[in-house]
Amino acid sequence: MTQTTDLRGTIPERGSRNGSGGPALAVILLGQFMAILDVNIVNVALPTMRADLHASGAGLQLIVAGYVISYAVLLITGARLGGVAGHRRLYHLGLASFTAASLACGLAPSTGTLVLFRFLQGAGAAMLTPQVMSMIQRDFAGAARARALGFYSAVIAGGTVVGQAAGGLLVGTDLFGAGWRTVFLVNVPIGAALLLAGPRVLPRDEAALRTRPLRTELDLPGLLTLAPAVLLLVVPLIMGHELGWPLWGWAALAASAAFAAAFAAVERRAAAAAGRPLISARVLRAPCWPRPAWRS
Repeated sequence: MTQTTDLRGTIPERGSRNGSGGPALAVILLGQFMAILDVNIVNVALPTMRADLHASGAGLQLIVAGYVISYAVLLITGARLGGVAGHRRLYHLGLASFTAASLACGLAPSTGTLVLFRFLQGAGAAMLTPQVMSMIQRDFAGAARARALGFYSAVIAGGTVVGQAAGGLLVGTDLFGAGWRTVFLVNVPIGAALLLAGPRVLPRDEAALRTRPLRTELDLPGLLTLAPAVLLLVVPLIMGHELGWPLWGWAALAASAAFAAAFAAVERRAAAAAGRPLISARVLRAPCWPRPAWRS
């Protein structure tokens, strides 16, 4: 059996399974762009946040770090949830969570609530972003995939650069007198539009064939030891200096070391049982640069 070719004599490339490659790519990449943008867009708004919320230096650092911490801790779990429940479904769930958390950030009445909502916003981004690469790999082939990956790289780089400029523009224009809140509220209409467009243009998920228990797929013991290890390390390091290094800070650092040791033991046990640890020991043992030819 021969494959049908186009006028140039090459095999046509699919854009996506429902034939809407361009719109589908635009929807997922715009979601990715918002998630990357929010890493940096908040930095320019920190001085106005300090004045409006009477935030401390430690509070401002937690507003910035909360998003990144939850994003980093939950990213692998978000990717695996996509494989289990479906990438399209998890993209929409992450996008809805991210949009709702952005609205909550924009309406936050205090520093503490804003920090909490930033953690939730990072969790939404951790569900959303892994699905973007997975859907590109799944729904695009050949030169179409290469172009999609090129746009993906541009979005990653552009989101980092545009974040600072966009934050300054939004705070400077002070739309509707909202001040710093616009750096979060700008995500709401974009997220809502993507949630309306996504079901129409994104290919449906195929039924997932799961051969392992969900607990093994997600490595829940690893997640439940890694998350407190990171939080108990980062929070006292951020707040300790401003508060004069109170006793609870040192206790948290000691507890972080204990959770880190527990995490290492849990990951070794998962690898020995042919499970799927969050962090493979082979990755940690891999060299950071190629071995010189003369040492081979």
